[in-house]
Amino acid sequence: MNGLLAILFGGLALFATETLMLSISMYFGLLILIGGILLLIGAYDKHRKDKNYTLMLTEGIVSAILGILIMVFPGQTLKLFFIFIGIWSLLLGLFKIYVGIVLRKMTQYRYMFILGGILLFAIGLVLLLDPAYVAGMILKIVGAIFVVLGIMMVYTSFAVKNTDK
Repeated sequence: MNGLLAILFGGLALFATETLMLSISMYFGLLILIGGILLLIGAYDKHRKDKNYTLMLTEGIVSAILGILIMVFPGQTLKLFFIFIGIWSLLLGLFKIYVGIVLRKMTQYRYMFILGGILLFAIGLVLLLDPAYVAGMILKIVGAIFVVLGIMMVYTSFAVKNTDK
């Protein structure tokens, strides 16, 4: 059954439309909102028992607001998420290149740092230049992986079922 579900999810991801991506984003926004509401309830309960509740209250407020923003603006928050990943990838790539240069006399594997840094930097550039395209490609890759894993799971379940006991 899990294999069939994986194939179904993979097929959906492979042929996903922008609407599906926005729906997934809204779903995560809803999960964050529910988590924020639960934190607010917990903070209220702590407040009634005269315990320190400010951190939980702050986290609940931030989570609830973030969840609402993601649900109201799913496309923009999804794009912003990939922009943040792009910036992180650029900075990490530059850092790895720097480490590779600094380690030139310490290790023979410094080229791996430099190559990894260049790769991360390139991924960051692509993410910043066209985050929507990258989001679609990531969804397609995940979909293909799930289809392959699902087929393997179905095959394995039939193989195990048909083995002699």
